[in-house]
Amino acid sequence: MAQESIDDFIQMAKDYAKAEKELGVQHWVFVSIERKGEFGDRERIYSYDLPRELYERRKWVIRWRAAKLQCQYPKDSINCYLSYYDNRLGNDLKLTDDLRTLISCKAQVSKQQRLIDEYVAWHRTNDLFFDEENDDGLMKVRKKLAQKVANVKAAEERLKLKIKEYETERKRLDTASR
Repeated sequence: MAQESIDDFIQMAKDYAKAEKELGVQHWVFVSIERKGEFGDRERIYSYDLPRELYERRKWVIRWRAAKLQCQYPKDSINCYLSYYDNRLGNDLKLTDDLRTLISCKAQVSKQQRLIDEYVAWHRTNDLFFDEENDDGLMKVRKKLAQKVANVKAAEERLKLKIKEYETERKRLDTASR
């Protein structure tokens, strides 16, 4: 394998961001500040449920709160725990894993399509006898890419259905608890 450059990683991050935007991912973070007593008992003292952008801009508030609590409980250990999640899915790990897999697959499809476009553009300018329709390697890659795109679309539909089921279940539980 060839050594990857930083541009490859930046492009991969852009592909991930594009896939997340297409799927409508809502980044949130649950911040829990807990105190661990002398006997190992844990007690949640404070918690925040914030959009991730707000957390990134206001990290100092969390650090300040933890420092204040450390001053209030000097003999205890104060720990701050973060849980990143998609607000539509909650902290359900199964759905979050499905979403991460789908985002990764969409990013791979974008990368493969970009590589095909670069290959075709290079051969059009540098190869007089290049025939895009009869290039065996290109035809195989495009066929595999078409299959991957179909699989991604099917997985996307399955995930959207799971999200709808999850949201209706969450609404049902919210109305039942009122």
